[in-house]
Amino acid sequence: MFTGGPPTAAGGRARLVSARAKVFDGTSPTALDPALRPFLADLVRPYGNALREDLLTEGVGHSFGEMAEELLPSVVGPDEPVDLLLLAFAMHDLRLGRATACYLSDRCPGRPMAFAVCDQGAGAAFTALRLAESYLTTCQRALVFVVEQSALHYEPLGPAPIPDRHTAVALRLENHGSPITTVQHTGVDSLRLPELFRAAVPGSTRVIASARLAGLVPGIADVVADPGQPYTGIWCELAKGHDEPVVLADYEPAHGLLCLSTVDMSADVRVSVEESAVDTWSAAVA
Repeated sequence: MFTGGPPTAAGGRARLVSARAKVFDGTSPTALDPALRPFLADLVRPYGNALREDLLTEGVGHSFGEMAEELLPSVVGPDEPVDLLLLAFAMHDLRLGRATACYLSDRCPGRPMAFAVCDQGAGAAFTALRLAESYLTTCQRALVFVVEQSALHYEPLGPAPIPDRHTAVALRLENHGSPITTVQHTGVDSLRLPELFRAAVPGSTRVIASARLAGLVPGIADVVADPGQPYTGIWCELAKGHDEPVVLADYEPAHGLLCLSTVDMSADVRVSVEESAVDTWSAAVA
């Protein structure tokens, strides 16, 4: 039985304690599940999408659940119960038909209340952070997972940014530690974007921006995230560590969302990035 207080409009107590990122080589066993082809065929038939038989035959792809589960021990210990777990993604999971957030809750200390945020493109991670900030007024610890995998097993009907690599990022938030504040502006078209961004972000602030935002507003970014990681790129850059306050910025043109998260990295935030499935972390504590 879950017990949790409702989110509040005030928020303001979210603190970033740890940011871990991992890039996964290879594929998940789920990619070879014989049930994947008929499941996908049923999903796409009403829309006329053609299946990618080459990817299905080769067993390409990775499961969000397996990626995030592997990151869990690096962000929270067995004696550190979690109150809330959020899973943010844009492209759908390889493991269809499973409530992955609930799957992760069952494997997380404290078996936290859990749900997913999707259908917002690059804005999903920021929405998850805003929700975590609201809930942390009534609970102590939250985990936000931002995940993407690089296999879309059917032909999209229009342009769709598909990641180059399977990547997962875990953010541990508590009601003490390094402050993180997230703001989202809605209904922003590309014409309003430069003016609104410059009004919202002080010129002296270090900015980590997605490649799509940096392309639309040239000169704003101190760090431009890998364009091949359209949903986890800026969060991977965060996990490399910084010694000053930074703004993570992204723009989702399909929804007119300008998203900004400010975090003071001068505090003791544990960070690391793993570039392969081998357990070798390329960054240590900031």
